[in-house]
Amino acid sequence: MVRISNKNLDLDSIAESGQCFRWKKTPDGYRVIAFGRILNMAPVPQEPFIELDCTGQEYGRIWKDYLDMDTDYDGIIRCVPDEDLYLKEAAACGSGIRILRQDPWETLITFLISQRKNIPAIKQAVEKICTAAGTKIGEDLYAFPDPEQLASLSLEDLKGCSLGYRAQYIQSTADAFARGAASMEKLSAMPDEELFQALCSFYGVGKKIALCTMLFGFHRMDSFPVDVWMNRVAERRYRGEIPMERYSPWGGVMQQYMFAYERKLAETGGREKEVFQ
Repeated sequence: MVRISNKNLDLDSIAESGQCFRWKKTPDGYRVIAFGRILNMAPVPQEPFIELDCTGQEYGRIWKDYLDMDTDYDGIIRCVPDEDLYLKEAAACGSGIRILRQDPWETLITFLISQRKNIPAIKQAVEKICTAAGTKIGEDLYAFPDPEQLASLSLEDLKGCSLGYRAQYIQSTADAFARGAASMEKLSAMPDEELFQALCSFYGVGKKIALCTMLFGFHRMDSFPVDVWMNRVAERRYRGEIPMERYSPWGGVMQQYMFAYERKLAETGGREKEVFQ
């Protein structure tokens, strides 16, 4: 068992941030499946710690990096422009969010699945492809399939995983990686703009999926995905256009703060301050 500080680390905020699809709520905290391993995490009652059911060696080798524990999120929050009152409140609201260092292969495929699906439906489809092609790692639990495993599924097999039209995207992408036409090593070595263009070349990958994959899979922290929530933020809080250039090199983190805060405002009917004064 390992204990880590909960400073800028809120499990609920991360689980609800839309960046990961294999976190499952448990009575004490969350069960996470990543990198072919199972991790249980739980806040320690009345103490500023989170417990992880792993060894110290495994934490140092896998989970510390996965949880992005070496990044100074307080420092990122201090980069919010003083006049940007909306973002200051958003950052305060979402200060427990960290950008997970996820497997870029899994991230690319799960965001291909995410198109026009809600979170529960995405999670269900992801678990189905893991069961269909992944390696068994526990009772009724499976690792995310690698490219070769996923490419072994027929189009009908993939459609049986609740993928619909997305099955063609998954099949094409898995085949490209399985036969060596694409590799994560080459993609990881690319600068941001080149990586963006390369991701957009995969069948079914548009601008939003490419930017989500860059942010949540390749940890390119300035990537700023724009979706219906960000369009709402731009219209209601920034007079039509979010000043993304002000947030470099942490645009993706700021996007997550905005996303979390806007959802909270929508749920509670709360009011936010004007953006600039």
